[in-house]
Amino acid sequence: MKRQSHTALLAALVAVVSPLMGSLAGCDGFSGQAGDKPEGFRLFEGRLQVPDDDLVGRQVTGLQMAALHIDAEGGIGVFPSAVFDPSVQRAEATFVATVAGDQDVVLVLQVPSGTQRGLGSFLGLYTFDGGESLVPRGEDDVDIGTLTVVRGTRVPADTTLTGGVAGSPATQTDSDGDGLTNDRDDNDDDDADVDANDTDVAGDGVDDALQRLSALPDDNGDGVPDAMQ
Repeated sequence: MKRQSHTALLAALVAVVSPLMGSLAGCDGFSGQAGDKPEGFRLFEGRLQVPDDDLVGRQVTGLQMAALHIDAEGGIGVFPSAVFDPSVQRAEATFVATVAGDQDVVLVLQVPSGTQRGLGSFLGLYTFDGGESLVPRGEDDVDIGTLTVVRGTRVPADTTLTGGVAGSPATQTDSDGDGLTNDRDDNDDDDADVDANDTDVAGDGVDDALQRLSALPDDNGDGVPDAMQ
């Protein structure tokens, strides 16, 4: 059997891999790496002070930040970061999530699913500006800064991730593109209703009340959505 040249082998490999990579680029989920931002998406990046074993469980070997979009029917779109190992990154872990720019989302810390791309087990909810959890739609990338895990009354239901004022998404997002960031704009989606009277403040087409974790079914009343148990 005649030995193939290195050039021929490389050409064959490219022929197989290129279509595969093209098909992956068309998926809704992305790798959560810096620079991986297709058109219409934005990057959420930051750093997490890794919580102790008492909060995440001694058997947990992987953690993940994920942005979740909850639609009007209760469907959940997941935009995950890469998984990091808390036993290795004991002090601080960086994360990047690639998120659809036309959707409001909530950001959570989770134990990743088996695929590492879906909905996982809830560990904490990112809050900003005094307790808001719904991050408004927009085209702007957001540097959330350094997040600290704060233990709540019920763990994990009341556990939150908090950061500094400078990392607030509202100060880095201009949802309607009018030149004013949302924290300085009293009508974030430039519609007929000012924010104070608007049920869909950033204008992604879904009422804000339906997009928070509290809107999801919680049959046992433990504060954690059934889908994230």
